[in-house]
Amino acid sequence: MEIPGLNSLMSEFEAIDTQVLGVSVDSKFSHKAWANGFGGIKFPLLADFHPKGEVAKAYGLWLDEPGISDRATVLIGKDGKVIWSASVGPAGARIPTALLEQVRSKVN
Repeated sequence: MEIPGLNSLMSEFEAIDTQVLGVSVDSKFSHKAWANGFGGIKFPLLADFHPKGEVAKAYGLWLDEPGISDRATVLIGKDGKVIWSASVGPAGARIPTALLEQVRSKVN
């Protein structure tokens, strides 16, 4: 069974009033190439490029030694506070259906 990609679940996130954003320390040009590799994406992808990693640092996700950000998911409530976060490491993967269920558990 194939795990649905994030694009295919966007309407379900929207149905529970959830805005999905991607943030990466790569440039907007790298983002465009990455998104094109998937045939496009249905959520905004933000560049934490300059000053490099400032958003990652603010969330405690910057890894000084390799000069990259950790790969993580952060759920932020409507009040602007972090309600849940999980790291999968720089090379880790996330399962979009599991993220959807995590959001559902936090909004209900």
